[in-house]
Amino acid sequence: MSYQNPQILYFLFAIAIPILIHLFNLRKHKVVYFSNITFLKEIQSEKKKRNTLKQLLILLSRILAISAIVFAFANPYIPNNSENTSTNNNTIIYVDNSFSMDNISEKGRLLDLAKENALEILNSANDTSKFWILTNNFSETSKYSKKNKKEAEKFILNIKSSSENKNLKKVLEKANIICPEKNTLYIISDFQRSSTNLNAIQSLDRNQSVIFIPTLSKNSNINISIDSCYLNSPINTRGNTISASTIIRNHSDEKIESLFVNLSINNTHKTQQNISLLANESKTIELNFTSEKSRINNGLISIEDHPITYDNHLYFNFTSDEEINICQLYETENKNISQLFSSEETFNYTLQNIHQIDYNFLDNQELIILNQLNNFSTGFSSFIKLYIEKGGGVCIIPSENANIESYNLFLNQLNANQFSTEVVENIEIANLNLKHPIFNSVFSTSKIKDDINLPIIYNYYKLKKNSNIIKQNIFRLENSDEFLNYYNKGKGEIYLFCSPLSEGNNTFSKHALFVTTLFNMGLNSVRTNNLYYTINHDLEIKLPKTNPKKEYIFHLKSNQSDLILKNNNDYLLINNQIKDANHYKLLQEDDTLQTISFNYNRLESNTEQFTETEISDFIILNKIENVKVFSSDISVNQNIENIDENKEFWKVFVLLSLLFITIEILLIKTTQT
Repeated sequence: MSYQNPQILYFLFAIAIPILIHLFNLRKHKVVYFSNITFLKEIQSEKKKRNTLKQLLILLSRILAISAIVFAFANPYIPNNSENTSTNNNTIIYVDNSFSMDNISEKGRLLDLAKENALEILNSANDTSKFWILTNNFSETSKYSKKNKKEAEKFILNIKSSSENKNLKKVLEKANIICPEKNTLYIISDFQRSSTNLNAIQSLDRNQSVIFIPTLSKNSNINISIDSCYLNSPINTRGNTISASTIIRNHSDEKIESLFVNLSINNTHKTQQNISLLANESKTIELNFTSEKSRINNGLISIEDHPITYDNHLYFNFTSDEEINICQLYETENKNISQLFSSEETFNYTLQNIHQIDYNFLDNQELIILNQLNNFSTGFSSFIKLYIEKGGGVCIIPSENANIESYNLFLNQLNANQFSTEVVENIEIANLNLKHPIFNSVFSTSKIKDDINLPIIYNYYKLKKNSNIIKQNIFRLENSDEFLNYYNKGKGEIYLFCSPLSEGNNTFSKHALFVTTLFNMGLNSVRTNNLYYTINHDLEIKLPKTNPKKEYIFHLKSNQSDLILKNNNDYLLINNQIKDANHYKLLQEDDTLQTISFNYNRLESNTEQFTETEISDFIILNKIENVKVFSSDISVNQNIENIDENKEFWKVFVLLSLLFITIEILLIKTTQT
């Protein structure tokens, strides 16, 4: 305990006064003579003992009263052991400027309140204090230099909403990096549950004192968001009806009666739906529209919802392809395959003899069918491997009396199962993997009927088992041997049949499954680009076909920005450079190659917050000493004063002195009676 006026303690010598009065009380007793004093002596003896005790109690009450008065004037206090915020010269102020801070409280927008709180912290600090102002824009390192009061105030006033969001752990780490010395970190945030992991404060640096300043919205969980979208068909041709699905989520505890969901393509309004959403419901909406005549289509799905608006728009794009390029490489043409693909307008079907290969032509195909080839040269094998790695699709159909050694060398290079022996036996296909994408929208149930007639295989090549090869079986025979396997190799894919698809080897080419399997194989061979990407991430985006006559320099351009991108072989490298959701044109010099769409992360769409009580309870439960929570019921300045002020006890001693004086008076009155 310390004293504000320790010199007053010298007056404790005043307690000697009542002691001296008690010891040198020279009052004489008058002697009275009685004839018989037997009973009187007993009374005198009893009163004398009682009177002595009362005199001692009066003396003690006077000593305690004088002591309490002296201590009250000395003003004792217990110093505050916590870091004194008003005298700490290193102050870091983190202002959460993520999109959730656009929410509204009874006092206004949360971000505006956060900036006001930050300015109050500045005003309460010493003139010699050093300031670091921290926001979610960690990449702008030049802004995090040491500042004086005037510079810090200017910086705070210019803080704007940002698409970036940083969790509590990253904020604490960043604060230690920009100021490794002893400091006080003020965290002004709405403390969303999605980004606030309170466990991070359990491992704080001893040099760091943390103060939480919550900004609470009117309703911490009210928002509607467009979460995602997807096209319901991989192939979208120009002028045809296209179906897009989008997921709308209600983060509110209230029912939404009427919400308009709008879709526009290339700035032209296409369709609209009026929907209702139950509390906390997520609903998938199907939007049908006729595609534009242009190859590149920029889509926008939008709703109207306030005050948080960043997730009210979802940008996406897709290309309308007129035809899918498919080529059959053969020594002997499979006319059933030719008849299937050449009769469909969806496909641009061509034939090439294995002895007259045009590699440049093959490189532009979506699917290459290797029909009953006898041998595979080293150059051809290398081309096919590279073609698959770049995203191409290959269907391998073995030949009759195949050169197994040549096939196995080829299959081994592709990391697919190799052939072992030829089996000659009439056996039926028994199992279909209906979960494979090749059967999407083919069967209405997840299990085929038992009485359905399936193709019969007369001869096939048994596959060697290899646990290191990842595959999906599509067709399996009655004896559990494989008939058609699928291998996903990076960005490409391989289909491997175990029997020639000719009439003398099986009935598959005459069965309805032949049409379904080959047709969907062709449809799925199209390598569609992502409809959109999420910003504030490091991305690798595959380059489309480029113009070899122009420089290998690429731009991403929107109405507000023009970025020059690095590239690595066939990929663009985007290192957290996109800040705004929008459509961006990908340019090679002046040529538009495609559109790339970017959207904000939906992490903050659920605006549920930690309350002050929950944060305080966590701190108390885990006995975290250097973390405090400011109350929203009083101003920041008042909170700082409450933290900085010492625990004073002068009022307690005044009350004690009055108590002891009262006891003394009561004792005196009792003695007199």
